[in-house]
Amino acid sequence: MIRIDIDICKRCGRCARVCPSAVYTQEKGEVPVVRKAKNCIQCGHCVDVCEAFAIQHSDFPAENIHRVQKENIPSASSLMELMKSRRSNRTITPAPIPSEALSDIIEAAYVAPTAENSRKVKVTLLQGEDIQAVEDATMKFFLRLANILMSPMVRPLTKLFLRDLYNEAAELYRFERKWREGKRPCTCNGTALLAFSTPKGYDFGWQDCNLAYQNASLMAEAHGISQIYMGLVQTALKFIGRKKTERLLHLPKNHKLYALMALGMPAFYYPNYSDKPKK
Repeated sequence: MIRIDIDICKRCGRCARVCPSAVYTQEKGEVPVVRKAKNCIQCGHCVDVCEAFAIQHSDFPAENIHRVQKENIPSASSLMELMKSRRSNRTITPAPIPSEALSDIIEAAYVAPTAENSRKVKVTLLQGEDIQAVEDATMKFFLRLANILMSPMVRPLTKLFLRDLYNEAAELYRFERKWREGKRPCTCNGTALLAFSTPKGYDFGWQDCNLAYQNASLMAEAHGISQIYMGLVQTALKFIGRKKTERLLHLPKNHKLYALMALGMPAFYYPNYSDKPKK
């Protein structure tokens, strides 16, 4: 249900101008009219743009509409400082992440924009033994791969045609030593993992998940929490298969993983940031 309170409507027409689905029409100087309520995609643009709170929308009850606290919005310079100082800080300690901060990070992911306001992104939180299971699956996959590529018969071909993999073998065996010592090098010893997924076949899964990831990453940085993109793990999971990935990450059924973030409390913070070299 969508209706406009004509007694308090300012007839500014903003609702008609911002609605992406042409739910409203307006004659100049008149109260906007709800013409195509069935087209509504629940984006909330109309209720959020109305200064008079004149729009009554069943999907957005009055208690869910909040006046923007402009004094709490960071300045452009402070936001730029946050983005420039953000690092993939891998000095993660066993200290627990405050639950309030973790909630903020997940909420930040969910308020990110999505294509057509589809809101199909699911953020799955993993902790404890679930992270260890991901670590073990990743490590075992790469060790099996290394045993093939670095075997006496195949190694010359690996060195010739897969030079990057050949050069990374030493790093992999360093990871193996740490793994056998009880550490988690593939997941950077994170105390939490966030898996970003959407239903399989959704056309904008990659875009929506990485918009959500960016929001979560900035919120983690604001809380002083390390956040690291798990590219190595994602590479392994691609070959492990979707069904096993669903089980390992506890994803909703028929969901596809698009981004994976490790979180943890760092041992120290970076006091400086350097300008990136131009390429």
